[in-house]
Amino acid sequence: KTGTMRHGDQTFELIDLPGTYSLAPRSPDEMVTVDVLLGRRDNTGPPDVVLSIVDASNLERNLYLVSQVFSLGLPTVIALNMVDLARDRQMEIDIDALAQRLGVPVIPVQANRGLGINKLAAALAAAAANSPAERENPFPPAFRQHTAELGAWLDEHTKQEVPRFLVERLLLDSDGYLESQLLNGTAAAGAQKLRAARESLAAAGLPVPAVEAMARYEWVARTLGGICRRPEGHRRTTTDRIDALLTHKLWGSLIFAATMAVLFSSIFILAAPLMNLIDSGVGALASYVERLLPEGALRSLLVNGVIGGVGAVVIFLPQILILFFFIAILEDCGYMARAAFLMDRLMAGVGLSGKSFIPLLSSFACAVPGIMATRVIENRRDRLATILIAPLMSCSARLPVYIILIGAFVPAHRYLGGFVGLQGLVLLGMYCVGIGVAICMAWILKRSLLRGETPPFVLELPTYKMPSARTVAFRMGERGWAFLA
Repeated sequence: KTGTMRHGDQTFELIDLPGTYSLAPRSPDEMVTVDVLLGRRDNTGPPDVVLSIVDASNLERNLYLVSQVFSLGLPTVIALNMVDLARDRQMEIDIDALAQRLGVPVIPVQANRGLGINKLAAALAAAAANSPAERENPFPPAFRQHTAELGAWLDEHTKQEVPRFLVERLLLDSDGYLESQLLNGTAAAGAQKLRAARESLAAAGLPVPAVEAMARYEWVARTLGGICRRPEGHRRTTTDRIDALLTHKLWGSLIFAATMAVLFSSIFILAAPLMNLIDSGVGALASYVERLLPEGALRSLLVNGVIGGVGAVVIFLPQILILFFFIAILEDCGYMARAAFLMDRLMAGVGLSGKSFIPLLSSFACAVPGIMATRVIENRRDRLATILIAPLMSCSARLPVYIILIGAFVPAHRYLGGFVGLQGLVLLGMYCVGIGVAICMAWILKRSLLRGETPPFVLELPTYKMPSARTVAFRMGERGWAFLA
């Protein structure tokens, strides 16, 4: 995603890169992030300044990524986000001391309330006009020596200057993804060179890839020493207490199923008055035009073609908006991450992981963004399996067809005091049919054409928060416009 920002008389182009926890490219989206930062993409030039958004309540993990950004040698500004959450957890951070140790501006912000944004923009403008300071390389001397030797060899054999950051990453890349990207025409010789370097490092007590975690977390510990203080022991938070129920093996699954049932029932119950209003409005407009024009082809075109045709689409807009209203709330409050955690058990049974759940969830809106979202899946076989089953999800274009059939053949009975309706349960069942078929196809693919081990699934569960009305409205408008367009 790209956008623009003005600060004073300057205009900045902002590039929102794929979210990542590290710059170790193991999947296409992470490779895009690294290529943009290194200026290796044809459609974007090298960035003038990097904005790294850091979670103040989890500095240790976030500064690991910051240390990798520093290795790129680019001007950097750190936005210390969620300072309110860190304060609620009784954490004390000396922000001035942190900025001094890092050698870059550290601006505290609360993005959900827009606090600190003007100061952040000023820091970005100042950083873009200055050259970055020299930074220490956190790796031990033996690793730096092997990096220099490997870099010289690559420059000679590939006939191009390979950025030293990529040389480090190539030496650390244990799954072969970056190796396949960089060693064009020199795969055999390059693999032998890498193997020899890794064996030498292992003999020196610096095994790959563990040497990176050792070096960078040691740097993080030195950086935060004495300036970040937190309470002794783990304090049980409200999020922990809620998660004890919502991520429970039994109760969490039942609550998830009940949530989906109420969601789909609401599509019928809440949308009915709005649909009737739109239907009446379209009918009134058609009658008005019919009275204005004499009988003929033009009146038939306008009344039955334009007004009737557009009205037949617009009448389903309330249901689309209600569906994505609830989905946006579940996403923004943090519940969708718990749903992915719960679904990981089911996904693991067919050879996939919870990482496939988010792309499949996106496919309920449209299979195209769902397929695009598979870029976060590192393993190529798992990524391809998810792409192949994504079109089996019931996208929003199918929703009007389901609603017409359900409205024609299923009575509008309601249960549990009107909160759950039979029509909504049938709609949920039709969605579940698509999910069931997708699961069966995934099972077949992972045991035949795309056979492979079930990948591990690591997921950060965000803190629960009140959904942002602005974010929910934006997502509803975006999905509603996509449906109409």
